[in-house]
Amino acid sequence: MEEAADVKVRVYYAPELDTLDLWLDEPGRESFSEPLNDNIVLKLDERREVIGLEIVSLGSLTREDVQVIPEGVRRVLLEALKRLYSRTLARLEA
Repeated sequence: MEEAADVKVRVYYAPELDTLDLWLDEPGRESFSEPLNDNIVLKLDERREVIGLEIVSLGSLTREDVQVIPEGVRRVLLEALKRLYSRTLARLEA
């Protein structure tokens, strides 16, 4: 996986499902998925490299869920969630 600074991250949240998808590459490149537990699913390309991640229930996300995510992907996810939270908070406070 590329360094986090070089990755164009896409984050999609479906509030009606409470599902969050994080893409590190084009979603159309997904060839396989690998559940890490009941709440975390890795999205893999044809070479089985991680290109994305699905959190099945963001509201139920636990520390244990986060710990099963490969370290490089975990860093990107946490940074994306921090940015999303900051933007949301800024809009609410405006």
